[in-house]
Amino acid sequence: MARLTLEYLPPRDLRASDDFLGAVAFGAPHPLASIALPVEQLGPEPLVEVWRGEGARFVTAASDEACLECGTRNAYEALFRAAGDFHLIRVWNHIAGLNDGDGDTERYRRFCIGRHDAFAAAGWTKQRFPSASGVGMRGGSLAVYALAADDAGVQVENPRQVSAYDYPREYGLRSPSFARATVAAGLLLTAGTSSVVGHRSVHGDDVEAQLDETLVNLDAVARAAGSPGLATFDRLKVYLRRRSDYAAVAARLARELPRAQKLFLESDICRNDLLVEIEGVGPLSA
Repeated sequence: MARLTLEYLPPRDLRASDDFLGAVAFGAPHPLASIALPVEQLGPEPLVEVWRGEGARFVTAASDEACLECGTRNAYEALFRAAGDFHLIRVWNHIAGLNDGDGDTERYRRFCIGRHDAFAAAGWTKQRFPSASGVGMRGGSLAVYALAADDAGVQVENPRQVSAYDYPREYGLRSPSFARATVAAGLLLTAGTSSVVGHRSVHGDDVEAQLDETLVNLDAVARAAGSPGLATFDRLKVYLRRRSDYAAVAARLARELPRAQKLFLESDICRNDLLVEIEGVGPLSA
């Protein structure tokens, strides 16, 4: 049975080990990193995202194709090949110019078409979708990394939200193909979570109110997974659209979850009106 651990480490502390699966560097590359993303970190020192474990794989794919839909489908097909007989349990998608374009021409919506088509071609139903994030990056076109495990894990949805794969047409030609959370390999792995109730964004340009709603959603999905709630999470990755919001958000999270390791990134988020997105990881068995 698979098991996984996650750490956010200063680059100088990253070491290879028998259970090392992969690492993600943000900004500057690292010799042990499996992927380096052009995403700016916020905070007192740079950190590397490090995954270790057994019965699991860390897989990556990328595309620079002009056709984002085609490139996304090809990247996901590469993920499927790299995962082999293992099951995708968590996927991270970084898309340059995420919110560029109007209506259905927006790059995030075009990405969703390619991802949907890849899952459909592979015969995946929505009940199999892994949890995922879809956020921006400063260069390239598309970069994807994922965890795959020898156990499929359990999909979890948030009772406060419409499942992303059931969003109405107003959010694009194809709904986003991801679960709100996955319980797998001894962990609860949430999708990128933000200030969405039902299927609508709430709290407009108020980052503090959006953060409050985001934490309520994280608590709700954790409880839906059978955990005690927000305190389950000992790792948080926080995406902020505006670097000017960092100090207030970091202070609130330090009060709310003082023991959790935190990684802050400046990044576009899948909807133009969303200012903060958080993904949580914590120990939980299926």
